[in-house]
Amino acid sequence: MSVAYERLLQHLEEYELRFESDAENETIVASFRGEVASYRVIGRVEADQDLFQVFGLIPIRVPQGSRPAVAETIARANYGLKVGKFELDFEDGELRYQAAHILAGDSLDGAIVQRLIGTTMAMMDRYLPAILSVIYGNEPPADAVRFAEAE
Repeated sequence: MSVAYERLLQHLEEYELRFESDAENETIVASFRGEVASYRVIGRVEADQDLFQVFGLIPIRVPQGSRPAVAETIARANYGLKVGKFELDFEDGELRYQAAHILAGDSLDGAIVQRLIGTTMAMMDRYLPAILSVIYGNEPPADAVRFAEAE
């Protein structure tokens, strides 16, 4: 187990967060309630690549017929984002937000953990209504993103 993964566990325990740990893969899974929805968040340390990643899983599967419009929506949302990106799996409709931090050595600061999880949650809450309006309200992607970014 890497030092960075141990620091991740310590940080989450320090804040008394409930999570599942997979030490073999240096991964944690936690559920967080946002303003818009509840999300599963995965934190992964890849010590051999000096990388800490956070994935926020959006609690919907994008219907196959909506995937091109949602892909345009997330491309528009991703443009200009400073930390992280939305990703859409065209095969199964999984939609997630991913943020990463390059580790300096084998350490992971608690502030980085908070920042990446916080950013992931904020971006999912900000853009999920736009994505839903594209899927279920037939709103054009450009309008949906413009409205999300205006708030």
